[in-house]
Amino acid sequence: MQFTIVMRNPNKRVSIYYDKLQAYVSYRNQQITPPLDLPPLYHATKTTVALSPVLGSGMVPASAEVVNGLMIDETYGVVALRVVLLGKLRWKAGAIKTVKYGFYVRCDVWVGLKKGGVGPVPLLGAPPCKVDI
Repeated sequence: MQFTIVMRNPNKRVSIYYDKLQAYVSYRNQQITPPLDLPPLYHATKTTVALSPVLGSGMVPASAEVVNGLMIDETYGVVALRVVLLGKLRWKAGAIKTVKYGFYVRCDVWVGLKKGGVGPVPLLGAPPCKVDI
């Protein structure tokens, strides 16, 4: 799966260093793709950055409940997933840099998925992501 995550820094004075980034997808609060390490990122003031990681290139053990739930949702054609981005960040304002803080971003999305379908799938809904620092 490939999702595009758009991050915006509206601040005029503070830039952000993402020192460690990982992304994965979960379903019913269980991780269904292995975590993908993303390269460090500098986010300048008043800019927007887009990340488009390809997630799911490996095997992850899943419970029977998750496997059955995915199969049922697939028959309905709509699957609710959570894209998770986590890591460490620090802020820079002028010559001042903060210590590293952990962050956790969760984006709940609904995708249209048909059994045996190949290729792009429609994104049916994506409310704003929630961020914890």
